[in-house]
Amino acid sequence: MRSALAATKTAVALTALSAAVCALAACGGSSGGSTGNSSFPTITLGSPGVPPVISGLLPYIAQKQGFYRKYKVNVVIRSFQTGTDATRAVATGQIDTAIMPPAQLMELASTGVPLVGIQGQEVPDWLVASTDPAVQTCAQLKGQGVSVDAVGGIRYVALNSMLKSCGLSAQQIKPLVFPGNNAPQGMIAGQIKVGVLHLNELIDVNTQLHKQVTVVMRAAQVSPNNMYEMYGVKKPTLAAKHTAFVRMVAAQIAALKWMTNPANLDKAAQLGTVVGDSQPVMKQALQQYFRMGFWTVNGSGMPAANINHMIAVQIAVGNLKQSTAPTYAQIVDQSIYQQAAKLAP
Repeated sequence: MRSALAATKTAVALTALSAAVCALAACGGSSGGSTGNSSFPTITLGSPGVPPVISGLLPYIAQKQGFYRKYKVNVVIRSFQTGTDATRAVATGQIDTAIMPPAQLMELASTGVPLVGIQGQEVPDWLVASTDPAVQTCAQLKGQGVSVDAVGGIRYVALNSMLKSCGLSAQQIKPLVFPGNNAPQGMIAGQIKVGVLHLNELIDVNTQLHKQVTVVMRAAQVSPNNMYEMYGVKKPTLAAKHTAFVRMVAAQIAALKWMTNPANLDKAAQLGTVVGDSQPVMKQALQQYFRMGFWTVNGSGMPAANINHMIAVQIAVGNLKQSTAPTYAQIVDQSIYQQAAKLAP
């Protein structure tokens, strides 16, 4: 079993970030390719997980179904072990944009990194699952090993938020680092008994173990009005590639409408196997995701109420200082989505 990493802060100086992030060629990541038209502007997008986790499915479908090409933008998808790594790569200027954990975007913004969200997802699918009969409730997590993607990573932040429902904090559990989507395989193999999972990962674990594991708690129930992820970009990069980002978001709006159309469910599930799950698992998962509104179809997915709530939570848990915490206006640019929505059907 992997040992826990020493706790670290995401909000550190850019020089430290540069040292922490892998060179793109050596991260163990992979490129999803691009639209391949040299006359189109190019954006390099960081996607979390190798293979990608569920949040990386939208850009993958936008690429494979030709939506980026339709809207005349090359999007090169670069896979990183975690969303933390992808976020750092944007902060240090190695890539243009990434699917970012909002808490990390906020922390970096509070240190002066000019990050802004241009599209998001406000509905989290995080849950804590357990194969241990002795761990059935939130309170019973105290002192237990729980898998996360990285200390300070998105699963760690989600766990800490969920633990508040029973008066615990992440410091009172033992974080076990399983980057990307390695946690479900670790649970299936018996390496870990408790983990922070995505909904599709829970379905995969249940399927492969041939039993229903215990869902200790779900973020959507115990920590509502939060934010899941945001497509973050540095403001100077956004200004320099403004048209390309409008086209990218327009393509993703069109891809969302395509993938949530019931007529395309089987094809979407087949494309969804890129996350490592079988088509039947993905078909079941996608139907649940669509019902819960996991992907925001009509809107940017960055509501002020959710982001302001998350800023307040990050201040309360000590990840942000009141004096330097960013405001909604500082970290959200709704204009890109508004322009993109006029292009998309």
